[in-house]
Amino acid sequence: MAHVDEALVLPIEQQALASAGPVWARPLVVASDVLDQLTEVAYVTATAVFAAIMLVGVFFRYVLNDSLSWSDELALIVFAWATFLSIATAYRHDKHVNVGMLVERFPPDWQARLGVVAEGLAGGYLVSLLASGIQALEIASRAHTDALQWPLTVPYLSIPVASALMLVHWLRRNLAERPLSGAPTKFAIALAFFAVVFLPFGLYLQLSGPPRFFVLVLALFFPMLIGVPVAFCLGLMGTTYVAVFGNIPFNTGALQIFFGIEVLTLMAIPLLILSGSVMHSCGVAERMVSFAQALVGRVRGGLGPSNVIASFLFGDISGSAVSDTAAIGSLMIPEMKRRGYRADFCAALQGASGTLGMMAPLSITVLLYASAINVSVSRLASATIVPAILVASSFMLVALVHARRYNYPIEHVSRSVLLPRALAAAPGLFAGVLVIGGIVGGVFTPAEVGVVLLAYVLLMAIFLYRTAEPRRLYRTTVEAGYISGMTLFMAATSAFLGFVLARDLVSATLVETVAQISLNKYFVLFLVSLAFVVLGMVLEAPAMIYAFLPSFMPLLLQAGVDPVHWGVLFVINMGLGMLVPPVALNLFISTQIAGVRYDQAVRAAIPFMVIMVVDMVLVAVFPHIPLLLPNLIFGHPIR
Repeated sequence: MAHVDEALVLPIEQQALASAGPVWARPLVVASDVLDQLTEVAYVTATAVFAAIMLVGVFFRYVLNDSLSWSDELALIVFAWATFLSIATAYRHDKHVNVGMLVERFPPDWQARLGVVAEGLAGGYLVSLLASGIQALEIASRAHTDALQWPLTVPYLSIPVASALMLVHWLRRNLAERPLSGAPTKFAIALAFFAVVFLPFGLYLQLSGPPRFFVLVLALFFPMLIGVPVAFCLGLMGTTYVAVFGNIPFNTGALQIFFGIEVLTLMAIPLLILSGSVMHSCGVAERMVSFAQALVGRVRGGLGPSNVIASFLFGDISGSAVSDTAAIGSLMIPEMKRRGYRADFCAALQGASGTLGMMAPLSITVLLYASAINVSVSRLASATIVPAILVASSFMLVALVHARRYNYPIEHVSRSVLLPRALAAAPGLFAGVLVIGGIVGGVFTPAEVGVVLLAYVLLMAIFLYRTAEPRRLYRTTVEAGYISGMTLFMAATSAFLGFVLARDLVSATLVETVAQISLNKYFVLFLVSLAFVVLGMVLEAPAMIYAFLPSFMPLLLQAGVDPVHWGVLFVINMGLGMLVPPVALNLFISTQIAGVRYDQAVRAAIPFMVIMVVDMVLVAVFPHIPLLLPNLIFGHPIR
């Protein structure tokens, strides 16, 4: 969690003076800053209203046994506005995920040129999204919501508003922060690259079968590799398809993007992210680390298993591998180094343990997968529990073997501290019970679990830990919004791309191609897992779920793979991707905390990568490992 600024916002004049760029661009800088501050205030307000509506709905439904007919509908409308406002402010602060691997391999002058190309593509997409959003308003004005009878322009207006805000920030970035020098040359480069983007689609029209699919993948990947944000690449590809084929209305882009977030399951994401951020800021992670040390600290090298257990417990609440790695790593790594543990091992262990946040029953990855594939969140959440314990146990085994090899010390932790530390950690542990029990027990929907957890966490921060100062809570909400906006924009633009791929029968082509070799269940699982391991080296889970998973799911279903079984394998696969170079986001975070070189941490992480592959094989070959709990709780699914 970032530290809280001394002031809630900087004075506008100070921001303008501090900004680089020509004098004539100063008004643009001021306008961008003012709009960003207003957007942040509007986002925090919308999030508070959205959470309040959800909480009122839960109270009426479960306490008064009288469901409100309008609460879910109004919550979706406010959620849409909160989502697109968070997308805009995330763009202003450069929080949207991008890969940019190809750019980093070039000399600085070529990096600048490719940067102009990437910015040109992003700006072109924002213009198209604004135009598509304005066209969509015409259709929306002729329809009304079911319960409130509001015109659909109320929620749909959020798309052109967010697009316009991002365009202002785009102009600020490219005119003020990166003043144009040699503009004709840069314009020519950007124009040439636009032609390169359209060229694959010209080739695409002439091909059929597997070559057609691979041209499509190339057209998606190349903009990603030069630094265009992943969500923008997904939307840009869909928009280009519409422009090339011409038989799809241009407003389809905005309509499909809105449909992409108009999903009740996705409403849980900003609530869960905010809950995890608030819990981190009020010291829950420290209490869990202390409790984990009291549990297993007395064995040789006990800080290693303590790290894994603390990450497992905190991951159940935060649902995020990155949050887990940063929160627990900032506490455990300095302590482990102080006790004589190798810095590269500390970074590797924390990078691996942090992936347990992705395997939590209600992690962001689980929610996105369930939403994209349309499987039961409760079944999938319960299916992750046993495999997560398996992976955590494997990590502890590696840590203990390493401790014996290097003769790490035995921690002298008195048994008398176990009960006090357990009591101190109990409020945080109960939050995990609330999440798992609420969703696995089928008591709440994911969105309801999110709002109940948020209410519980806020009460804990206000009355128990007394850490909920208004300024800190404001900044925590804004920064959590960056993550929500980035994640949900990928969900939205991928819905548009998925619509395009479905029209072009891409999945059917893939199934037909593999069927010519074999549709054996384990062969298909191996093939798809291998593909996702490779893709996971450069892409994060949300991008994988929405860019590629819909194309592979029909193949898996045709081979007889249970979508819940594959969902668990996918989650472990994505965890492995956070350890495997070149991206390895968890290792990047942990190496910064440990103060060790990235290549050293990668070498130290090899045993964890190997054991994760072994765990994946076990889960793949023995589907009862993930499916045991969901089948016991919910019964066997009807085929």
